[in-house]
Amino acid sequence: MSEEEFYRWLGLYLKNIRRSCRLTQSDICQKYHLSRSSLSNIETGRHHLSIYALYELLIVLDDSFENILESMLALHRKHKF
Repeated sequence: MSEEEFYRWLGLYLKNIRRSCRLTQSDICQKYHLSRSSLSNIETGRHHLSIYALYELLIVLDDSFENILESMLALHRKHKF
């Protein structure tokens, strides 16, 4: 998986978590202190997050690094990147 593919995958992962929590981008931005356009760029993979920024976003989404890693490893096994 290239870096570009990774950030697109991560953005989609975060978007799916947000939607499963029934949160809008605006809901997240109020809690995370981020502009909606920035969150949109994260969700489309155009903005690369630092590990700390990802940590803070995961807190708002009530998700964990472990879930991201498990999902990423499952994808890797499935597609043999």
